[in-house]
Amino acid sequence: MNGSPAEAVGVDVGATKIAAVRVAADGAVSARARCATPRRTAAELVAAVAGLVARVRGERVAAVGVGLPGMVDARTGALAFAPGLEFARAPLRELIADAVGLPVVTDNDANVAAWAEYRLGAGRGHEHLVLVTLGTGLGCGVVVGGRLLHGAHGFATEASHLTVDPGGPWCECGQRGCWGVAASGAAIEKLGRQAATDLPASPLGRLIGAGRPDAGTAVTEAARGGDGRALEILDRIGTLTGVGLAALANLFDPAVVIVGGGPVSAGDLLLAPARAEFARRLYAPGDRPPVPVLAAGFADLAGAIGAALLALDRSR
Repeated sequence: MNGSPAEAVGVDVGATKIAAVRVAADGAVSARARCATPRRTAAELVAAVAGLVARVRGERVAAVGVGLPGMVDARTGALAFAPGLEFARAPLRELIADAVGLPVVTDNDANVAAWAEYRLGAGRGHEHLVLVTLGTGLGCGVVVGGRLLHGAHGFATEASHLTVDPGGPWCECGQRGCWGVAASGAAIEKLGRQAATDLPASPLGRLIGAGRPDAGTAVTEAARGGDGRALEILDRIGTLTGVGLAALANLFDPAVVIVGGGPVSAGDLLLAPARAEFARRLYAPGDRPPVPVLAAGFADLAGAIGAALLALDRSR
């Protein structure tokens, strides 16, 4: 590599798209590419990842990191289960390494996003943090003592299935009110579309009725304009998020709690009720240092950048 600092390729496999970036140790992104996520077979997914790596790979790339949407075996790097994919129990780390000819690190997508925040984002300088990402589902990554928390098998911190609303909607797991269905980005979209159906002449109803494909963004826009129903939706999601964040803080005693994902673009319309409920439910708040609830420092590339940084850190 001619004495130049090493780089890594980071890949974030999402439910609908895969993003890949070439990243230096300081987090600088020098190339990026993306494609749709093939969900039917492991072979198709591996081919898509390898194709993206080839598109962004440079001569200084020393490793590849891949964030996967599901349960990743911490020992083998194999995918054990992913609700968004039509296959499971695939040895993806091994298959991708064979396809790209480089060392490969695989981990859960929220874990690698947490690593990005720990290394260079809102959690920089803190050895203990919790990250929650609000998206199609809900992801969580926890850093303890400067190390990702994986648990016995790699399946730790599945906060999506914490109950935050016992009377809430049914989850695929068979329980009601799981955080991932009650207060995720998808929940905002669902509530937004219902509000548009109930009140088609409202600002939110007009935005969604005009064919706005992203109902979640429409909710934020309408709320900023003072739409009452949109404000209620963000307040509800923020409050339920605060319930979950307090449970995580009581469990892990982090220095900071970080919230990421598209809904965070609503700012205090979402985060203010989350912070208020968090403060109400945090155990013995007067007897511990303040625990700030922060917006994530990275946007939609957090997973890919974090995967690259994790690959670099583990290759040293």
